[in-house]
Amino acid sequence: MTKIKTSFSGHDKFDCKIDWITKGLEAYKEDNSIFIQANIEQTIAKLGLGSNMVKSLNHWMKVFTLIDGGKLTVLGQTILEKDPYLENSDTLWILHWNLVKQQEKATLYNLFFNRMYPHKFAKDDIIDYVTSWLNDNNINLSPTTIESDIDVFIRMYNNKHDDSHSMSLLSELNIITKISQSNYSLNINAVTNISDELFLYILCDYIEMQHGSNVTSISIDDLQRGKLSIQKSLCMSEHSLYSKIDKLSELTDNKFIYSETAGIRQVYISEKMNKSVILDRIYG
Repeated sequence: MTKIKTSFSGHDKFDCKIDWITKGLEAYKEDNSIFIQANIEQTIAKLGLGSNMVKSLNHWMKVFTLIDGGKLTVLGQTILEKDPYLENSDTLWILHWNLVKQQEKATLYNLFFNRMYPHKFAKDDIIDYVTSWLNDNNINLSPTTIESDIDVFIRMYNNKHDDSHSMSLLSELNIITKISQSNYSLNINAVTNISDELFLYILCDYIEMQHGSNVTSISIDDLQRGKLSIQKSLCMSEHSLYSKIDKLSELTDNKFIYSETAGIRQVYISEKMNKSVILDRIYG
């Protein structure tokens, strides 16, 4: 049996702050060696961040798929050029999606949104779920590492932030709300503010990841209840999901068409869409 790859660390116990991404993208475009250990002191001075924060930023930029192979990705370059201050909420939703889709690189985020998906929860509920999942998969991880990752996760999304600290990157998405001293709620249908083009971009990314380039149809049931679920990942209600699906044929010039036959609900795909083109439409 192949051992499952996981990651519950790398962030040095720092959630990504909303002002870090702009600093990181600008600095990395100018010099892609900023995260090399020998250059850390210069990077600390350049970015105005501490040593551990710089290491954390490197981690987040990789996991968000903003840098890869020593250069900015298409997404990283597009954000730097079109939305450097992250004013478009679609940008934050893309970064969120890039976290929750990656079981190997952001395991907790993937598990929470795609498997656990609790409407109300406490920190201990996440600890119990993750510990059980790790045990089921014969993965040994220290309780301290698990708890640290969960603390970072909650800070990343909690919209009840402390004004004395820089706002966490994804708190503006209003996905998680603190409702008492130790309890939180998952805000289903927080996704109402995403554009139709962003939904199409995420759907195309999902198809590429799950089915490859030659797929001719995808099951709506998979989008709702698969191991990687767009509906759960984006905290969508069923109504919101279908509202987006109903617009696909118009958005894609009939390349994607929704159909239901004999109770089988599918999106039929006659031609692959280019994600870079869709990104341009998001920021056009």
